[in-house]
Amino acid sequence: MNFITVKESDKVLEINFVRSPVNAINHQFLLELNDVLDKYKDSTNSTVVVFSGSDLKFFSFGLDIPEYLKLDRDSLKDSLNLLVSTCKKIYQYPKITISKINGHATGGGCMIALSTDFRYMADGRSKIALNEVNIGLSLFFSTIQILKSIVGNQNAKIILYSGKMFSPHEAKDLGLVDLIYDSDELVEKNVLSYAKKDIDAIKDLKKSLNIYDESVLLDSDEKLEIFLDIFYSENTQEILKKIKINK
Repeated sequence: MNFITVKESDKVLEINFVRSPVNAINHQFLLELNDVLDKYKDSTNSTVVVFSGSDLKFFSFGLDIPEYLKLDRDSLKDSLNLLVSTCKKIYQYPKITISKINGHATGGGCMIALSTDFRYMADGRSKIALNEVNIGLSLFFSTIQILKSIVGNQNAKIILYSGKMFSPHEAKDLGLVDLIYDSDELVEKNVLSYAKKDIDAIKDLKKSLNIYDESVLLDSDEKLEIFLDIFYSENTQEILKKIKINK
């Protein structure tokens, strides 16, 4: 399907999302992303990984809700397990990871961005949000733990309970975004400075900095079943069925 494109050069691995028009996440998207992550995990040709929404107006819209509504419960559960495992794989990836948020990053798109070490967001009208509560959904345990480790418990409450779409500057104030950029040159300068670092030193530092205790990041079957119960509840289904993605 080629929803993901890859370029590796000068110690930088660029992973671009190219599922037009809004980089909505479906099962195939996740499979392709996992294949890329597995292929380049041990590559000595890259120290930094940059995720971006290519030239689309979205980093990622999040889950392709219309497509997920067609799945039976078991198939949906499999895909959600793949989503959270992919995010944890990115979070624990043995390289410096950066999200170049060139457009809106909502729901699952924000989950992917959160999983990276740094989030650089383009200045402008784009928004970032974990807005699941607005469409009648909860969120995954591992995602909440990662969010809390980045922005703190109180700011996590603001982000999750409000479901607000935050501007770049609002997101930076909350600690959700590390850098607001108005030119690709600024991003490139930061990326190249990290690319010069020793990969073994980076791997060791990352194990100490990030959450590596699997019990803390465990998305139990019980919690996932609760998420599915909410997903299939009458009220949530009514909201989800109103979501349209023009393709």
